[in-house]
Amino acid sequence: MLLRPTSDADLDIFLSWIPDEEAMVLWTGPTFSWPLNRVQLERYLVNAKRQYWTGIDETTGAIVGHGTLLLDDEGRTCRLGSVIVDPGRRGEGLGRKLMELLKATAYGTTTVTELTLGVIAHNSAARSLYESLGFRGSEVVRRTPMGDQEWEVISMRQSRQHQN
Repeated sequence: MLLRPTSDADLDIFLSWIPDEEAMVLWTGPTFSWPLNRVQLERYLVNAKRQYWTGIDETTGAIVGHGTLLLDDEGRTCRLGSVIVDPGRRGEGLGRKLMELLKATAYGTTTVTELTLGVIAHNSAARSLYESLGFRGSEVVRRTPMGDQEWEVISMRQSRQHQN
């Protein structure tokens, strides 16, 4: 997999990966409202402090993933977010490769000493992946509405010295 900056042309593919409200909330928490549409995704791409990355299959050139990096004002902590892979290709290790590339990009900034991310507590596949990559933490930091429920969101972190 290769990373390249996300473009407007990628948005329709990301939109096709989100079939329902539950998938949307698992992807980005309360960032968007259902039904998700292109206008919301276009607005999502305008945060100048956030880096938007698209994962590309090196063999086919197909878009296979997406994630973001957000540096804090001091450039010491980087938040990974909006991580998603093509649902038709789950189980191929794309999530791991995408996270490894995002981590390498973030730690490539010499000032970054810690990575953070948030994950829906019951998203065991994502949590297991993040833990296998050296992220730790289970503190509930907020609750995200999903239908008539509230899903717990936990915070996970990894310091540069404890990365895998």
